[in-house]
Amino acid sequence: MTDNQSRTQAKGKMSWFYNMKPVLKTDKPRRVIPSVYNQEMLQSTEERLANTKEVHKPRILELLDMSSTTHHKVTMVDMDQTLFQPYPSEMIFQNFTASQTYKLQLRLVNMDKVPRRLKLALQESKNFHVVSPEGASSKVAPSCSVTLTVFFHPQENKDYHHRLFFMTDRERFEVPVSAIGPRAVLNFRDELHFPLCPVKASTERTQQVINIGNSTAKFKLHTQRPFSVAPSCGTLEVNESIQVVVSFNPMTTGEHRQDLLLHYHTGEDVYISLYGVCEELDIHLEPDSVALNKTYITLANVHKVSLINTSDTVLQYHWSVWPSKEEEDLSIIRESPVLQQIKEKEREQLLSQYKADPTAIHHLPLLTRALQYGRSQTPLDHLTLSHSCITLQPAAGEIWPQMTQTFNIFFKPNKAKLYAQTIYCDITGRQCRLPLSIKGEGMGPKLLLNYNQLNMKNVFIGDKSCYEVLVSNKGLINAPFKLSCPDTTFGHCFSFSPEEGVIPFGANQSVKITFQSHNLGTFSEDILLTIQGQPKPLTLTFRGCVVCPTFHFDVSELNFGDVPFGFPQTLTFTLFNTSFVPMNFALRVLGDGQGSPSVTCAMQVSEVFRNNWEGSTASDPFTRPMEFNISPAQDCVCAMSDVTIKVTLCSNTVRTYRVALVVDMEGVGKEIGTLPINARCVVPEIVVDTPELQFQRCFLSIPYEHQVQLTNPSSLPACYGVLYKEAEEFPSLLFYCSTPRGVILPQTSVKLPVTLLAKATGRLHHTLRIALFGCTQPPLEVDLSFIGQGPVVHIQSPQLDFGRIPVLMNITRTLNLSNHSPIPASFTTHLGLKKSFWHVEPSEGEVSPQSQVELRVVAHLKDTITFQEKLEVYIQDSQTHIIPLSATGIGTTIVSDKPFAPRLDLGQYFSPGSCQYHLKLTNHGQRTNWLYWGIDGLLPNIKSRTPKKKDVQSLGSSVASKKEEEPVFSLTPSRVKLLPGCSVDMVLKGSSDSAKVVQERLVCRGVVGEQGCNEQIMTVDVICHFVAPLLSLSSKHLNFCIGKVPGEKLKRIYEKLVLKNISSLPVSINICLEEPFSLCEAPETQSSNTSWSMVLDDGKQVDLWICFNPDCCDRVSRVVDKFLEVFYPGQPQQDRVELRAEVHFPNLHFSSTTVDFGCVLNYTETLRVITMTNCSQLPVSYRWAYLEDQKHCTVRETDMHEDGGQQKNNENETRTPFPAITVTRKPWPSVYEQNRTQCPVRAEEVFDVLPMYGHLQPGEKQLVTVSFYGHEHIKREVVAQCHVEEGPIYEIKLRGEASVISYSIDSAQVLDTEKN
Repeated sequence: MTDNQSRTQAKGKMSWFYNMKPVLKTDKPRRVIPSVYNQEMLQSTEERLANTKEVHKPRILELLDMSSTTHHKVTMVDMDQTLFQPYPSEMIFQNFTASQTYKLQLRLVNMDKVPRRLKLALQESKNFHVVSPEGASSKVAPSCSVTLTVFFHPQENKDYHHRLFFMTDRERFEVPVSAIGPRAVLNFRDELHFPLCPVKASTERTQQVINIGNSTAKFKLHTQRPFSVAPSCGTLEVNESIQVVVSFNPMTTGEHRQDLLLHYHTGEDVYISLYGVCEELDIHLEPDSVALNKTYITLANVHKVSLINTSDTVLQYHWSVWPSKEEEDLSIIRESPVLQQIKEKEREQLLSQYKADPTAIHHLPLLTRALQYGRSQTPLDHLTLSHSCITLQPAAGEIWPQMTQTFNIFFKPNKAKLYAQTIYCDITGRQCRLPLSIKGEGMGPKLLLNYNQLNMKNVFIGDKSCYEVLVSNKGLINAPFKLSCPDTTFGHCFSFSPEEGVIPFGANQSVKITFQSHNLGTFSEDILLTIQGQPKPLTLTFRGCVVCPTFHFDVSELNFGDVPFGFPQTLTFTLFNTSFVPMNFALRVLGDGQGSPSVTCAMQVSEVFRNNWEGSTASDPFTRPMEFNISPAQDCVCAMSDVTIKVTLCSNTVRTYRVALVVDMEGVGKEIGTLPINARCVVPEIVVDTPELQFQRCFLSIPYEHQVQLTNPSSLPACYGVLYKEAEEFPSLLFYCSTPRGVILPQTSVKLPVTLLAKATGRLHHTLRIALFGCTQPPLEVDLSFIGQGPVVHIQSPQLDFGRIPVLMNITRTLNLSNHSPIPASFTTHLGLKKSFWHVEPSEGEVSPQSQVELRVVAHLKDTITFQEKLEVYIQDSQTHIIPLSATGIGTTIVSDKPFAPRLDLGQYFSPGSCQYHLKLTNHGQRTNWLYWGIDGLLPNIKSRTPKKKDVQSLGSSVASKKEEEPVFSLTPSRVKLLPGCSVDMVLKGSSDSAKVVQERLVCRGVVGEQGCNEQIMTVDVICHFVAPLLSLSSKHLNFCIGKVPGEKLKRIYEKLVLKNISSLPVSINICLEEPFSLCEAPETQSSNTSWSMVLDDGKQVDLWICFNPDCCDRVSRVVDKFLEVFYPGQPQQDRVELRAEVHFPNLHFSSTTVDFGCVLNYTETLRVITMTNCSQLPVSYRWAYLEDQKHCTVRETDMHEDGGQQKNNENETRTPFPAITVTRKPWPSVYEQNRTQCPVRAEEVFDVLPMYGHLQPGEKQLVTVSFYGHEHIKREVVAQCHVEEGPIYEIKLRGEASVISYSIDSAQVLDTEKN
């Protein structure tokens, strides 16, 4: 066959594939009906592959560069199509069984016109693997295919997903592989058709659904209006069934189609078609328009309307004021409190969306919640219209077929007006609501007035006038009324009695009207009579004019003449009321200031904070002081009466007054009358009689007093005040006057005492200024002069010499300061050097007048040389004294931070052991120190820093030879160089192997400074007490004893042990003991230990409880001896406490534990006796039994042959000789033969023990007889158990055998040896 023929044959085989065009796979879900889904899920893998009729383009993962993989760069395949088309496009395994292997073939066809390369990228998977055909090439000819086998090996029944990645010359694409596990399949119908249904009615279809799949069905059902489904979700096991109810509730006529979506929990969606038709019924109101009769308010009228149901369906109805359901829902939503909680802008936006599309409510949860809440709050049992006067009943209900429903319309008007309203009946069978138009008219009561207008003429302001009007009821119902006045100035002046009430029909009512006005003018007011139920009130008009009262004064003017500045002056006059009504008036002075009241001289003198002496200079009337005072400023004058008025002028302005007093009337006007006022304000001139005061010499801060005299030669009084300067930080003097302010009467003089305090030394001058109240000229001046004098202080000692004093110690000398003046002397001290070795206590202070102060001069030297300095004592406001200071230091400048020299007691330490004492030595001096430490008599060789011959010889002679005994203490480092201000850490060590008191002397020698010589610096006597650890034990022996009580369990017993530290140091101890003893903190505690560690302070003690556990004895009386050991860490010492515990059980002692009868003749009985003794302290109750009687034991038996056998004795058992008693019995061949043929002989037939049970007191003995009966050729060994109540079980081994005597003679002749 040629290549062309093979290609032609391949094309023929693949023609079916080329006829299938690849379909672009979309993301939209495939619409699957129940029958198709059920068929797909119930198919096998091969059946599903055979029914696959279309292929999809595989997903391209990556485009490759063809220039690097092939020479055929041009291809006829589109870029969105792969070079190889796989079939099937997706490999699906389904309805498989776990642990089985399945396979599918994947065919990939070269869609190009040239050979193309194809490569499979291996992907690791536990469940999928791919096998390529043997000998397959990586390139595939055009229009040819390559077939791969995909094997699937599931481990369990579940979904699996895998992908196969292929690479061609141009791209890399994938082929999905999936395995569909168990699936639920519900046998729904593909379509559900509903019967013809009236609009707004409801019909249902019920289907019994069975799960015919192989998995539990967890499903959800969902559809759109006008259809609904129940249940909406559920769970259905395999082969179980459930009823699904689909409801059809149309709100509009015509055909309705929707899908019922069945969603499985595994992700599949199945669509079921729903179809229904809706029609409208012939239903109408009779009549559809109602005209109600005229009705008085508070009365009622009734009318009837009918609604006929000519259909065969029960009709549901309810009345509403809205023409459609959408408008009704919109109104409910708008008034719902749920929607009122959000912002207005958001609320209007939601309402606009609902108006545009009413179905949007199902997508807006907030609107749905608002509608549900509104409907729950709206009653359906009655209907109230917007006028609240027309009601209809019943408002909701149902009409049975071929029946008529009658509705009652109640009309009860509350106002006299026309009523018109349209209401709507929402009824099943009609798409649109049925309208009903209602009209009616309400009539109110009729009232008449006896007059409608009244002229009141002239009325005095404030006068009260009364009038009466008669109101008549001409109607047929009671007339509630109310009088009201207009909201005007004169309308508020009217009052009524009664103001409101009810006039019965046919009756009259008299109303009293009162008028009282406090305003002037002409008026015309309409009084309104409001009648309840009438839309328009009746009007009653009053007209008239209000006039004011008349008055006059008894004087023509008020003339004050000349008035002094700040001194009040008063005039009086009378005001007469010449009218017949009371007059309310108010008086004021035109041109007077409107600020605060004017200041009187009394206020200026008494209130020291007032420092303005020139008076008011303001031109603004609102800030000028109020200088006139009127009493009373306002009052009420009765009709034809008078009142006396006082006017007081207190001038604060030097000027001439030409003003007027005006009268204002409340409610009438201002400045109704005027009264002129004339006055002139002046300030008198004052003369200073003492223009100069000389105080001579004045000690500082001592008061000195002189007087200043002032004279008033005028006829008017004057007010004066001493002016003080503003407070200075450091004034040179202070002065004050005991009467700094006052009044100088006309033609008199006053004396002002002036007190001066000098604050500075030397000759000084000052000016005293005195101001006059209201005077604008410069104040009066008085010259003050004095000489300031400071304190006078003397010092006794001209110098201080401390002599030779120890270094680093405070040495004090005294210095006396004497004050010979009447004022205190403040002093401060100062030393010449910044880092002085002296200081003064106190360094500053004060010396009282005519007394003295002792100063303590303290020297603190830091070197053993001579120091000199000068002390300056500064006396404030006086001279400075200089005292020379001198001192010479002795001793050492080496200081320890802890107690060290001259004696150091280290206290107590345990021996054997060591002690350490850490300290720091500091050189507080100004020169370097070389220190050498050693024990007295064992000083180290000191090498002098300066190799002078005489120093070396002196040091060599001072060092003694070493003692034979080694010293206990040592100080490290032993050689130290300390610079000024430096420190060194020293460690003093000591050790002793025995308890004793050790005392040694440390000697320190050294060289101080560059030119210093060797000398002894200090000595230290060191003492240490080495002691042994001592512990006091409350007892060296602890005994525990317990006996077994019948019926009770043994309990743990406790003994107390007290440990006390009688040594002077804290002791660390470790306590150990062995079980069954243990340690615990308190009796009956759960936790216990066999070891314990603690630290016991000196003098302290601790209580320990030793616990004994008797469970270790196993019902055998026992004595346990142990030790409690106390160890001291790091010390060889050890203490012991003997522990002894006795546990008593009922116990026995046997003289032998083995009874061996040996071998006896057949059919004979032998006895043995053993002694049983109660060796315990408790009574014993016992009983015997054989071990074979127990379930876990057997009796051993050995058959005996006629020729006999040898018996082996147990080496561990001892045979005790027993008194043997042999009894011969007759043979029992029948029994023996029966036992041999049927069963072995029982132990009770071979051995016997007497007595079998009994009681023994403590120490009592009992003889126990054991018998053995030798059956024919028997050999038996058993164990006899003695059970002790509340005690142990004792075992006695019994063994014996029986036989016959047999013998033989080895020779038939007897030799006579004597003959030979």
